[in-house]
Amino acid sequence: MIKTDVIIIGGGATGCGIARDLALRGVHHYLVEKGDFASGATGACHGLLHSGARYAVKDAEAALECIGENSILRKIAQKCVEVTGGLFVRLPGDSKRYRDSFLKNCEEVGISTQVLSPSRALDLVPELNPAIEEAVSVPDCSIDPFRLCMLNAVTSRKKGGGILIHHKVTEIIREKGRCVGVKVQDKFTSQTKEIRAKIIINASGAWGDIIARMGGSEVPMTLSKGSLIISNHRLTNMVINRLRPPSDGDIIVPNEAVCLAGTTSIQVDSPDAIEVDAKEVDIVATQAEQMIPRFGTTRLIRAYTGVRPLLKADDSDNRNISRGFKIIDHKNGMFSIMGGKLSTYRLMAEKTVDAVVDQFGVRAHCKTADLPLDGQDELSGYPLSKRLKKMDNIVCECELVDRDSVENAINNLGIQYIGDIQHRTRLGMGPCQGGFCTYRALGIMQEAGRLTPSESIQILKGFLQRRFRGIKPALWGDQLREEQLVESIYLGILNMGHKP
Repeated sequence: MIKTDVIIIGGGATGCGIARDLALRGVHHYLVEKGDFASGATGACHGLLHSGARYAVKDAEAALECIGENSILRKIAQKCVEVTGGLFVRLPGDSKRYRDSFLKNCEEVGISTQVLSPSRALDLVPELNPAIEEAVSVPDCSIDPFRLCMLNAVTSRKKGGGILIHHKVTEIIREKGRCVGVKVQDKFTSQTKEIRAKIIINASGAWGDIIARMGGSEVPMTLSKGSLIISNHRLTNMVINRLRPPSDGDIIVPNEAVCLAGTTSIQVDSPDAIEVDAKEVDIVATQAEQMIPRFGTTRLIRAYTGVRPLLKADDSDNRNISRGFKIIDHKNGMFSIMGGKLSTYRLMAEKTVDAVVDQFGVRAHCKTADLPLDGQDELSGYPLSKRLKKMDNIVCECELVDRDSVENAINNLGIQYIGDIQHRTRLGMGPCQGGFCTYRALGIMQEAGRLTPSESIQILKGFLQRRFRGIKPALWGDQLREEQLVESIYLGILNMGHKP
């Protein structure tokens, strides 16, 4: 049995941020996550560090939180953030009245804006629709959510915190009406561990109500599915938003060598077993093409989806629900942190830890806004310019990931799952979506003694099935031709379809 002060359930940005904050205040803790870091909404987001401008008209509180955290994260997480800047573009038919409200509300919450002529906007982003009537610049940025989570976890580990990824909570242990611990199961060994603590923090996002009910409570939530698409090329060096009330497909975010476009907003009943509908891909691609016409002819390499854990509301339009957050003290040893955004994860963590440390009589103040994230220079694989300097023994040609990086992830970071290598090195995130490099990485894992040949084959089959689910909604044109090539390699050359 493991004993600690605080158990954090959830390894997304908020959970990892809470772990870092607790570590810096000297509170011992364990974080448990059923997948890898950022396996929920954090890893399925745009990768957008909001300026808050998107929410300025309808949700001033969320906008104010975003612009404050935007400034902080640009300072403490420099190696995670690309300071791209952003444009809100107004196309023919978009309301001037909305533009006026947008500018007024941005000014009121302290978001800097500048109105640009069409020619000036096109100078900044040549691929923009030449029919734009004007654009407004805002301090939006691109952010790497996977790296952000892992760097927050670095501080936790350095200060003695426990991190258990790929451990699923199977039970909340209750005694005399209080939550006093958890039982978790190791995904790989099926071994069960028992962890006891004075306080449990439920930071499980869309699974928040499920975890709360395991502890005898509940949290009011609205679950909103959002689907996005990835282009084969980086068509803009700035974040592009549509200057209109938030709706489907109105954001394009540059990320490394590609662009992410989205998103949809569809209410769902469960955070599990969700898939991208082909109609969502059509909607997002069509809307993105209106802002950047080349999106209509650029190859789409993948579609993906996640579930937003929004605060409960009666509004049938999920986009009208506040992006603010709420901390719930269940009065039974469990706290839940619900709502919010990736951009405000640090603030959410700070307020949650403020509520929790009172239980221990800790007087230490939050330091996370002032101290840079630990480990920013050591984490391998980023950015692309760094990878360009080292071109030997390439395992993944699309993302220029070399063998040393893969071996470091396996041997020094203790990776056991092929998807975890991707999150730490970007292996398989490029145009082939792992089709030409995953089997190589599995071979390296096998050489290192982490897998048997039969385990490698089973993992590869599972990977290919998951990969295809993401590619299927965008399967046309060049992407279809590449998928036929991948199929030929695995079925023809590697004989994956053979039944002994």
